[in-house]
Amino acid sequence: MEPNAHELMQIASITGGCALFGAMLGAVIAGYFSLRSKRNEFVNDYYRTVIQRRIDAYEELEKLIVAYKTSVVDKDCKPYHLPFALKSQNENAFMLMGSAMSQGLWLSEEAFALIRDMNYLLFQMPDSEDKLIVFGKEHYQKIAEYRESLEVTLASDLLSLHKVKRFLAQKTKRRSGFHPVQLYPRGKDAQS
Repeated sequence: MEPNAHELMQIASITGGCALFGAMLGAVIAGYFSLRSKRNEFVNDYYRTVIQRRIDAYEELEKLIVAYKTSVVDKDCKPYHLPFALKSQNENAFMLMGSAMSQGLWLSEEAFALIRDMNYLLFQMPDSEDKLIVFGKEHYQKIAEYRESLEVTLASDLLSLHKVKRFLAQKTKRRSGFHPVQLYPRGKDAQS
């Protein structure tokens, strides 16, 4: 028995409805995945930007570390770091310190704290060139410890550089880094 025209129309409308529903469902699914893909692309671009900014910051930190890697021995056989040899080298090292600190947002909390503390130590440095070497000798060990800690921290941070979410989450929990610092020792004149 052959189907009549009415049955054929019903079959055609059911088939057409299913095809239309399938096409609409396919369009919705394709649209969803397209939007999700664009969102992921945006997030990946953002993460690339954050990682690049962090790489730039760690390059500045590396320059600071290198500045304090070379040591010189004075006539009395006491070592000091090269930035204390001449006023011009010292000024260059301070410029490197400033460049590294200006990138603090992109450094780990540990790296920034080490730079900050080293900077506090260097605030006590005398202005005269002949006293720079004396200061360098007196603080040779402490500066070497800061440099070594910075090297270890840099290497550790580079291992997790790609973990952008974790890094940004740590930045939102940032503790206040402000605390008063006595930059110059109090003398008899300052107490009155």
